[in-house]
Amino acid sequence: MAALSGFKPLVWHAWVQNNPNTVPLDVLGDALYEERGASDTPVALTGERQVVLVTADRQTVLGVIARGFADDWYDRVHVLPGSIDLGNVASLQTRQVHVWNAWRSARPLSALSLVGTGGVEVSGQPTPPIEFAPLQIREYLVSVQATGEPTLETRALWLFDTETAVLHLRANRIVVWPFAPDWTEGVRERLTWATEILVSESGAEQRRALRLAPRRAFEGRVLVEGRERTYFDNALAGWGDLVWALPIWHDVQWLPVPIAAGSTQVLCAPVGRDFQAGGLAVLRGESAFDIEAIEVESLAADRIVLKRPTQRAFDAGVRLYPVRTARLAQQPQPQRITDQLYAVELAFDVVEPCDWAAVLPAETYRGYPVFASRPDESEDLTHAWERMLRVLDNGTGVPSVTDTASTGFTVQGHRWVLHGVAERSAWRSLVYALRGRQRPVWVPSHADDLRMTAIAVDTVMDVEACGYARFALGKVGRRDVRIELSNGTVVHRRIVGAVELDAATERLALDAALTSAITPEQVARISFMSLCRMGSDAVELLHYNDAEGGAATQTTWRSLRDETEVAA
Repeated sequence: MAALSGFKPLVWHAWVQNNPNTVPLDVLGDALYEERGASDTPVALTGERQVVLVTADRQTVLGVIARGFADDWYDRVHVLPGSIDLGNVASLQTRQVHVWNAWRSARPLSALSLVGTGGVEVSGQPTPPIEFAPLQIREYLVSVQATGEPTLETRALWLFDTETAVLHLRANRIVVWPFAPDWTEGVRERLTWATEILVSESGAEQRRALRLAPRRAFEGRVLVEGRERTYFDNALAGWGDLVWALPIWHDVQWLPVPIAAGSTQVLCAPVGRDFQAGGLAVLRGESAFDIEAIEVESLAADRIVLKRPTQRAFDAGVRLYPVRTARLAQQPQPQRITDQLYAVELAFDVVEPCDWAAVLPAETYRGYPVFASRPDESEDLTHAWERMLRVLDNGTGVPSVTDTASTGFTVQGHRWVLHGVAERSAWRSLVYALRGRQRPVWVPSHADDLRMTAIAVDTVMDVEACGYARFALGKVGRRDVRIELSNGTVVHRRIVGAVELDAATERLALDAALTSAITPEQVARISFMSLCRMGSDAVELLHYNDAEGGAATQTTWRSLRDETEVAA
């Protein structure tokens, strides 16, 4: 028979003592007991059991009532939800609120009042006094106007005979910036990251991004005339220091069909533009007075779905903008051209995080992406060298100069002209992925750096003599080449050796064999490549016109010691 280890369970009530509520009986003392009989004489015990009735002093014990679920919900009045934070309000906002009489008896409502800033209305039920039946729920509609004090703090009070039920409302009112830009000088957009860089004497870097999203700013010029000029003056006088709902000017669309009042969706092309689910958008007619802010519920490829129907109708040709909340970076100083015309230079700082899909180039080399987009060469490009020089100068003798890294780092400036929504969106995705100066990519010089003189086979390539073997072999930014063929094929290789064959030719040794022989006639361009980071945390885009048109941007690339980098 198998032996099992175990223990004997006690009876549930055995050996249990409720210490807080009981004390041992023997500490009460004999004086607390008394016999109930005909006299005080002790009763002699016989063979039969003697029954004696006794009394004991009562004790007071402190405690609390253990409440259940019913105590939390019933016999009171609930407002669901009890608090609403609307955030930034740029248009009429409505919310449903339920008031529940959780008493199991009727409760009369004597009054409904609002305490705090104005612009709030509660409707949907008869005017008090009214009676709430037992366990009755009534639905109210709370409306918040876009006009009123900038900061809304209001309490809605339902006054019952036994208690007061309270709804807390909070919101920040913002006003749509209604003035369209003057496109003669374009609109400038700036994205600014923050990168902390630690550099060793050898040039190795450690970089850390300090912002999850870049700061964003816009600069532009507006012309306001007539009634709009007066509107501009009044708006800046009363709201100049507060937050505006700023239309993203370059993402404008002219809608070909009219928008009816009560529309719950807007047919458009939101892909590649700055629309966001849960954000705002603006419909604008021909003037600053013909405007409406709308809330975006969701996005599709060919439309935006609205949280609430539009309040008014718009004709075909209405402008649709995505919106970001922004504040004037500085108070504008209008140039008064006539008594009815202002020209104003404006600068806005966006006050909300602006996220965008971060996408690095798909092409890679040695574990890092290759950014191969050719720069625009209609304007001169810059190219320079940066060295880590340490100068020791006592003021009397010849200064001592030491290059601690023993190499030069290339600094090259590139410029691009972007056409259409897709190119702008792709560029924005790239710089969001680079996070300013943090992440590196391979960047070709896009110059005709080497010229092949004979058929390149296996790991050998002959080029025109250019001093490579004497000066550049093994140097940062001069070890890797991009070979572009006329048929579009691209080959990346690292140069591991070089010799001068004669005064006209140098022979280069590559780190890996070519997949096939390459003739000089097949080569379109051979460029040096450097592993680079951006030279600045700030990126600017000059939008010449809307997203369907053109924009210009430029940046500088600063090369790195790729052997000290750790691929992500």
